[in-house]
Formats: sequence, C-alpha cells, structure tokens
Amino acid sequence: MVSSEYLAFIPLLIYGIALADLLSQWKRLLKPNQLFIPYLFLTIILTETAIYNVFVYGKLINQLAGQNYSSYLSYLLPPFLFMLTINIFTPDQDSDTEEYFMKNMPVFLTLFSLFIASHFLYEFGESTPTIIVRVVGGILVFIAGVSRKKWIFYTFCTLWVFSQFVKSGMISS
Repeated sequence: MVSSEYLAFIPLLIYGIALADLLSQWKRLLKPNQLFIPYLFLTIILTETAIYNVFVYGKLINQLAGQNYSSYLSYLLPPFLFMLTINIFTPDQDSDTEEYFMKNMPVFLTLFSLFIASHFLYEFGESTPTIIVRVVGGILVFIAGVSRKKWIFYTFCTLWVFSQFVKSGMISS
C-alpha cells in the first residue's frame, strides 16, 4: 500500500461509522406508527449519499499523496460533517419520528447543506450538470431547514431523484 491509501482510511472509517448509525435506523421505517414520509425520503437520500461519497472518495486517494498535515485535515471535513448530520438526524429509539424530525430539521439540514457545500473544496472532475445540481440542492436543503417548509424539502427530494440520472452518467464513464 502507498501512503495515500493509508491516509484514506480515516475518512472512509468516518463515513462507515455514520453509515452504520444510519442503517440501524432503517428498522424505524418498518414500524407503521413511526413512519413519517420526509424522514423516509431523507433516510434513503442520506444512505445513497454515504455510499456515493465512499465510491467517489477513491478519486481523491491519489490527491492525498504528498499532502501536509493541515491539508490532510481538510479532507476530513466532509466525512465529519456527514457524521454530525447523521448523529443529529437519527432520533432516539423511543422518540416520535415526526416530532423529532420537525424539531431538529433546521440543525440537520443546515449541517447537510454544509456537507454538500464542502464538496467544492476538492476537484472530482464532475460534469457541469452535477455541479449545478449540487449548488441548487445545497441551497434548497438550507432553505428547507431554516423555513421548515415541507414543500421545499420535497422539491429537494425531486431534485435528488433527477441527480441520480446525472450521477449514473458520471459513474458509468
């Protein structure tokens, strides 16, 4: 293994911890009394986002070689923001999903928008449509969090579905 592969371990570990926490919440989706559609949608979106970020992180591994310590720490920002988002997003076991979601919506959606924005720190060689979708998505997530308006959140969810077609074109090439 080269040094960059060793350095990639910590960001991938942080994504893994966050993803494990998120996947443990999927059982909540199977309880009819705990089902809340915005929570369901965001759980799916966050799960796909984690998997996608682990996938594209492979493109950054070669950039880690020769980095100084402070530069390396900047590579930890996106996974750390994602882990914070998941920690705030996931409700306690006995809490009401809808009540928890609406109460904490400003915090976890603001963190999620910062996570989305943190992707502009690095060059992934992404297409212009991907960048546009990311900018619009980050803005929608932030506005949905601050305003607590479900229709803005659903607009973001629709954009996310569209982004899957954009991503699939990038992944296949």
